[in-house]
Amino acid sequence: MIRINPAVRLSFGLVILMLSILLLAQALGLTPNIEKKQLAARQQISETLAFQVLLAMSRMDERLLQQMIDNAVMRNPELESAGVRFPTGGYMRYTEDHDKKWLLKENNHSSPEFVEIPLVLSGVNRGALEITYVPLTASEKSYLGLSNTVLLVLFLCCSAFIGFWFFIKRALHHLDPSSVVPARVRNAMNVLAEGVFILDKREQIVLVNTALTSKLKSDERRLLGRKASALGWKTDSSEKTLPWEKTIATGEKQMDIRLEMPVNKNETKVFRVNAVPILDEKGNNQGVIASFDDVSELEAKNEQLQLLVGKLAAIQGAIEDKNRKLEYLASRDPLTDCYNRRAMRERLDDEFAKAQNSGKDLVCIMLDIDHFKRVNDTYGHGVGDVVIKMVAQVVKEAVRDSDIVARFGGEEFCVVLPNATVEQVKIITKRCRMTIETQNCGGVKVTSSFGIAALSLGAKSPNDLIHQADEALYNSKQNGRNMVSVWHKSMAIESGPK
Repeated sequence: MIRINPAVRLSFGLVILMLSILLLAQALGLTPNIEKKQLAARQQISETLAFQVLLAMSRMDERLLQQMIDNAVMRNPELESAGVRFPTGGYMRYTEDHDKKWLLKENNHSSPEFVEIPLVLSGVNRGALEITYVPLTASEKSYLGLSNTVLLVLFLCCSAFIGFWFFIKRALHHLDPSSVVPARVRNAMNVLAEGVFILDKREQIVLVNTALTSKLKSDERRLLGRKASALGWKTDSSEKTLPWEKTIATGEKQMDIRLEMPVNKNETKVFRVNAVPILDEKGNNQGVIASFDDVSELEAKNEQLQLLVGKLAAIQGAIEDKNRKLEYLASRDPLTDCYNRRAMRERLDDEFAKAQNSGKDLVCIMLDIDHFKRVNDTYGHGVGDVVIKMVAQVVKEAVRDSDIVARFGGEEFCVVLPNATVEQVKIITKRCRMTIETQNCGGVKVTSSFGIAALSLGAKSPNDLIHQADEALYNSKQNGRNMVSVWHKSMAIESGPK
């Protein structure tokens, strides 16, 4: 930002004021009217020449007539040409190139450049005198293509500006408020590392130390006498009033107020400002002393720290996301996306403890695919994998999202249903069995067998619950497969191969 010296600003303002006064004087008619004087002179020249032409015509001396108009054009620089025209239209006498310079059309009135005077002698029309003048502006003397009027205005502006500037500069030197400050006070302020300035009641800077001028990248002369609020401070959006303005208005000190000051296009200083009133003996507020603590580097470090914390948080979030994905993959069967056996046992332990504490039931289903080894041997493991995924999908669609579906091993699955009844689970398993039976996997149809056990049926532990469901499954296989069995004490026998 370009700061203009106060003396220059005042001088420029006085020059503008002087020009305004000159324009007002011209509008009121107080200045000489050069154009009016020129018109009066041309009128006199035209009348004199017309009289001389009539005199020559009365003597019928055309030679004298030619001599008169030639001498008139030669002696008057404003005259370009002249000619005497017959009433019939032709020229009697005229100067060189008058017929080319005369541009006034017939029956038009005379103008400042083209004057036509009727010549009447003894009541008889003898023709007309035609006179061509240079344009009014061209009659003025000029320098560098500028008229005298423009040159006068330029001269007045330049000379007045220089005179005003010298006078104001000297006056401001004598009126400099810092000149009355003792040197010991100034030296004491300059020792301070913090920036300090002193304001009067009108908020004008009367003293500023070198620390502040250095931080603002300015000099003392540019700051002294200026209003502190006009320097370009930026406040927080919630606070519009500057601290020293509040202190002047209320007489109360303002502490630790954050302000910003752009010192150039690429740098902004950040200050923490304290403002304290200066009181006289009667307690009247006479001004403000304000201190400026430069915290630009501290805030820059804090911003860098915040960025670093943000990056670390993002990295931590990414790590947590990766951990969740790894935990998910570690707990899932890759073929069916069901829980694997280890993850199912962890979930089962938690749900079993919750069911015991709440008094609600916990049901477990064990199922496997009938004659699955024959499918693998006949159609290959690829078809076997398709069959396993089909069974897993049917079971997952039949149960709730909160239920636990796990691939227990090979073609065997385990389903844990918290807060469910045996009767509800019997309906679910029947629906699953019938759906599996109707599916066609690459031309292969399979059936499945189910075993149901529950906490309410006597299971004492998670292992006991799985074991009882497995015994019920064994019962289904022993009795013809493709059926659902609910565990009973009578099934508590050693399970053989399925």
